[in-house]
Amino acid sequence: MRKEDLDALLIMSFGGPESQEEVMPFLRRVVAGRGVPDERLEKVAEQYRYFDGISPINAVNRDLQARLATDAPSRWLGDRVYLGNRNSEPFLADTLAEMSKAGIRSAAVFVTSAFSSYSGCRQYRENLAAGLDKAGVDIDLRLVPKFHDHPLLAQIWIDRLAEVLPSDQSTRVLFVTHSVPVSDSVKYRPQHEALAARVIQGAAEMADMAEPPDWRMAYQSRSGPPHQPWLEPDIGEVVAEAAADGVQRIIVVPIGFLSDNLEIRWDLDVTAGAIAKEHALDYVRIEPPQNDPRFISMIYELIEQGDGIPCRVGCCPNPRQELHTVGERADD
Repeated sequence: MRKEDLDALLIMSFGGPESQEEVMPFLRRVVAGRGVPDERLEKVAEQYRYFDGISPINAVNRDLQARLATDAPSRWLGDRVYLGNRNSEPFLADTLAEMSKAGIRSAAVFVTSAFSSYSGCRQYRENLAAGLDKAGVDIDLRLVPKFHDHPLLAQIWIDRLAEVLPSDQSTRVLFVTHSVPVSDSVKYRPQHEALAARVIQGAAEMADMAEPPDWRMAYQSRSGPPHQPWLEPDIGEVVAEAAADGVQRIIVVPIGFLSDNLEIRWDLDVTAGAIAKEHALDYVRIEPPQNDPRFISMIYELIEQGDGIPCRVGCCPNPRQELHTVGERADD
């Protein structure tokens, strides 16, 4: 994408509640159209209420928005960096209407998800198309490509892991990401495994270790009907397994996430942390990479390198129905 062809940058994210009153409306929006009863949502709501109904993700993304505006190379965007969410304020359609009113006619779109999957890619592109329709505006939205294999993303993880690797204790590294249905994992799982292998090797070299430490992939935040297969093993099972194997120290790397969010805090800090404590394990959880200054540089590199149409038609298909999207091309 040529910078001179872009009027603005739009950050698109999942969103989250910021008060107790927002929790249930937020969760209903997350599962809209799936027939999930409030009784099931109430169980999830307990996790949010544990943290006073506040997800950290909105504050983290507002900080990203401010840093992108401040640190933009050559100040080519100035303050024209916008934030729109799928499930909470500022809602995407409202942001698009605001952008149109400000005279924005073309914008790069950075989705806060590095990996390819329906929920992490195509669903956001469906949301963008629906947001344009709802707002009744015409903005040329050009998507930043997926970046799970970008060297800067890997290097941030490598640096953060290397800082805590040296230890006299028996250590196992657990790379964790959000579980998805097995049917949606054809590209999703190998992308995570490739990044994890790159990070563990790089961190071991940086920490002057003769060989990389033992490591595992684990998954968290499984949802959906019980009969539907999702990626396993669960992080809790892997923590307990480490204790049974005589491991003394575990390092948890939430490699599937870019920023702090409620799922990390609940599934990793509260639930997995409690299992580690029960088994007298030393438990270390690495911070995600979005707050690193290099993350800003990576976004602008991706904008310059991408053509705005990163996906082919039919990739990461919608499991329920086909919907209009933006940012896809027919196969060559």
